[in-house]
Amino acid sequence: MTSPTSTTSTTSTTSTTSTTSTRLPRVIALAVAVLLALAGAGCATVDAPLPAQARPLVTTGASSPSATGVPPPSGTGAGCGDPQASLRPPAVPPTPGAMPAGTFLATIQQRGYLRAAVLADVPPFGSINAFTGQFEGFDVDLANRIGRAIFGTDGHVRFRATTYAERIPVLTHGDVDIVVATMTTNCERRRQIDFSTVYWYETQRVLVPLGSPARSLDDLGGQPVCTAAGTTTVDTLRRTSSHPVVRTVPNIADCLVLLQSGQVAGITTTSAVLAGMAAQDPRVHLVGPGLSNEPDAIGVARGHPELTRFVNGVLADVVRDGTWAALVQHWLPALRPPPTAPVPRYTDGG
Repeated sequence: MTSPTSTTSTTSTTSTTSTTSTRLPRVIALAVAVLLALAGAGCATVDAPLPAQARPLVTTGASSPSATGVPPPSGTGAGCGDPQASLRPPAVPPTPGAMPAGTFLATIQQRGYLRAAVLADVPPFGSINAFTGQFEGFDVDLANRIGRAIFGTDGHVRFRATTYAERIPVLTHGDVDIVVATMTTNCERRRQIDFSTVYWYETQRVLVPLGSPARSLDDLGGQPVCTAAGTTTVDTLRRTSSHPVVRTVPNIADCLVLLQSGQVAGITTTSAVLAGMAAQDPRVHLVGPGLSNEPDAIGVARGHPELTRFVNGVLADVVRDGTWAALVQHWLPALRPPPTAPVPRYTDGG
């Protein structure tokens, strides 16, 4: 089945990854593909050959000092207000390929590509296909749609693989323009970056081996439970009354390897990501009720409210024209009943 929005990334590691993946279990093959892809091009992958004016992505790295001060969040005032509300889209969106002069959108167009950070090991939202070396997933398709709305054609999105912990630093250091990586919007994060409207509602759950007696997180007290560093899931684990031992890793896919080898008793993250792990390994399953609500939104570079408004306009179009529902059907077909698209909330009402 063809993805609702195509991605044709180029990478020198494709043939090596394809050969390796035929010999190894799927989980190990995916890990190999991720490592190989991150090793090339400074962790940057392009979804199609770039136009002539495009140049290699230069990054400052997560540990680099920020060159400028961080502007205040757009449209939120001194406080946070509703962390799920964002700026209203323009009444008349810019014509693709003709961004308004003097805006950050025009800067992106002149540059020749949109810089987007996505996850590389979290199917079905963002991962590197072990056979093709391409980024793919629900979030990747959304980023491609935003790029198409700016340039009028596909092939103008430059992807950077990111971990959960790097999602905010790559924005605050100016390495990327947007982050589309299942990032929960909340007041603490809004003090550092801007967010779009919510595009996905999720809940946190627990994954354990089939033979485990655990039926919820409460049954894992004193046992190691794995999640990714830099996520709101870490806070949920630390607040749990049964006091599980928090084990964090840079990439959530590493948790599945630890669970399979018996080094942790469970994994906790959002249910859709855990369902993707369960699809890879039938020896594990989800247990327990939802632990927290996670409204996911697109992280946007601070100080560019016109970009935030533009992204919100694209998200509204994605819902209106049926693309959102098509993406759910393509990337998360096992969800029954299928979820409904979040209703956008704006800082100026509505």
